[in-house]
Amino acid sequence: MVAARVRDGGRPPSEIHRRCLEEVQAISQATLFAPVIRSEAVQAMILVSGWSDNGWLSGGHAVRMAMELSMHQAWPQLHRRISSNKFDIVADRDLVVASRTWFCLYLFEHQLSYGTGRPAVLMDDQSIRNCRYLLNHPLSIEDDMRLVSTVELITIRERVHNALAPFDGPVLPQHFEELQRANVDFSQWYKIWDEAFSRKYEDAAFYRQSLQIQQLHAELFHNATALRDIIRLEDVQNMPPLQRTLAIRSLQIGRQILEITVKSPAYRKGMTYAVHYTHATATFTASFLLRLSRFFPDECDVAVIRNLVELVASLMAEIPGKRYALTLQLMLKRSKRRKTNSRSPKVSRDIQQPLVMAVDPPPQAALPAPQQGNSEQFSPLYEMSSSSYPMQDSQNHVIHAMPQQHSNAHPSFVEAEQIWRGLEQTSVEQLPVWISDQSLGGQTFSQHGMDAFIIPTEYLPTVPQIW
Repeated sequence: MVAARVRDGGRPPSEIHRRCLEEVQAISQATLFAPVIRSEAVQAMILVSGWSDNGWLSGGHAVRMAMELSMHQAWPQLHRRISSNKFDIVADRDLVVASRTWFCLYLFEHQLSYGTGRPAVLMDDQSIRNCRYLLNHPLSIEDDMRLVSTVELITIRERVHNALAPFDGPVLPQHFEELQRANVDFSQWYKIWDEAFSRKYEDAAFYRQSLQIQQLHAELFHNATALRDIIRLEDVQNMPPLQRTLAIRSLQIGRQILEITVKSPAYRKGMTYAVHYTHATATFTASFLLRLSRFFPDECDVAVIRNLVELVASLMAEIPGKRYALTLQLMLKRSKRRKTNSRSPKVSRDIQQPLVMAVDPPPQAALPAPQQGNSEQFSPLYEMSSSSYPMQDSQNHVIHAMPQQHSNAHPSFVEAEQIWRGLEQTSVEQLPVWISDQSLGGQTFSQHGMDAFIIPTEYLPTVPQIW
């Protein structure tokens, strides 16, 4: 299923993908009421969760399945054997597999938590503590180093996240102190593990580029939680010095993340196979960077940032990241329209230009020209009418879109234009957070995590879901 989805990329789902999806759906549903017998069932549910836009429920189900097999007890047992130097390749095999699976569940749980704003269930306890000692076991494999390093990063993030909570309250001075300590820990984590990876991989290799992005995104995400109360331009003038410093730093690391994402050949290729969380973090970073550039235009090159965001949107349109491409295309459209209106207030709002023209393609990555003879590549993915989109504003009021004519442009641009026209006449105050650059997230970010910055699936045509 995952391989077929990756192969399809930004194109319509293939027949083999649809058939695999149906089979996976049937198998997944059967696990709800059947006893869990083998670890492969848990691993399969992790795949379902990781490569789904709505992986929260399937990820939680995987945790329960793992507990039924006592996987949470595997690592403490294996750690004791490793510490006492009592290796047994045959007897330890199941413990190694169970430990590795549990580590995956721990990091997935927290990634889902950051993505949805919901609390993680698994915590930093004996079931994952000192996980790096797995690398000393004879059954350890090459990818265990990446797994263990990510688990260690998540344990730091868990501590920071808990220290900054609750997120529905005010941002306090001690939060900035905690973030300063966290950034030291993130830097130290990166230094240790980059040195370890450098023994085998060159600097441009995917593992090392990914390691750097993990560190930068961890810093950016937690910085963003301390910037959530910046809702309007007037708030910038009243920012305390530490918060302003945090915002400027976030501008820098956000740009660095996007540059690696679109300019590193190894990482760009890796995005094709990435889980939902990786696509969501890139989209969140791009969206947050656009917002920061509006609040601090003198602290950055706005044109460069817009170009980077356009490159990310173009990348997402090529891979299985349609939802993320739409998010950024719509936000760029909204940002450009606001800029145009501020310069030309007398221009009639009845004059609408298609998004294909509004979002300028990057050099050497121009959009394909419309071609009548190749309907498979350039016609819409779905037969859609604007009435199929449940447009809602920030107050959950329905916004009715006018029927639109289909064009032969790239499908995601066609759909972006349709959704945009349903929102175009909406007042700034009523725009949903995910398309507006008027704030840094506010309470919506506190409640929904990174999902607050991504277009809800309700705006998209209905597609089969596993869960």
